Amino acid sequence: MTSSSSERVHRVVVDKRQVILDAATRVFAGKGYHGSRVSDIALEAGIAYGLVYHYFKNKEEILNSIFDAQWAVFLETVQEIALSPEVTERKLLAIAELILKAHRVRSDWVKVLVFEIQRSQRFAEPDRLRAVSELFKLVGQIVREGQELRVLRDDIDPDLACAVFMGGLDIMVTNSVLPETVKPSASSDEGLRYQEVAQAVVEIFLGGMSSGEASCR
Repeated sequence: MTSSSSERVHRVVVDKRQVILDAATRVFAGKGYHGSRVSDIALEAGIAYGLVYHYFKNKEEILNSIFDAQWAVFLETVQEIALSPEVTERKLLAIAELILKAHRVRSDWVKVLVFEIQRSQRFAEPDRLRAVSELFKLVGQIVREGQELRVLRDDIDPDLACAVFMGGLDIMVTNSVLPETVKPSASSDEGLRYQEVAQAVVEIFLGGMSSGEASCR
């Protein structure tokens, strides 16, 4: 087989795997992991049932592959933000926007991540914990950098500050993926609304809720 032929075969394999993963993401988001069958994924992907098993040995491997592929892309973006020359506030704002906008851009993947992985025993698996710890390391790096530059308080443990920041975003994303709790947008531009929410999160994290006018009692 020539190199060009080999490349074409590899491209077909990768493309077919991605078609299956995209279909599985939609199915898992709609029916839940336990309520979904491989046949549902095949139907959604528009392929033969048996072909799914040519690329994945079972449903669990499909779910793991969804996490691994999307998380790698997500972490790469976070790393670019952390290493950028932007000031601390802009970096935190970029992280917040990235996480909050993920619900709008890939709401199906966010549902799978939150309900089928994060809220399950799968999240406690060593590989999963290592992958998530990389996210916290990168955000913690931004916090430490801010402390060194004196733009963030240095009397607070950076890991604790990171946990508070990420925990707040996690709660907001979890709230957003629950249909019954989604609030109507105050703006017709949904993208702008997510930017405004991200800005509010960062401002609360950096400055707290004090108006600066409260007197000591």
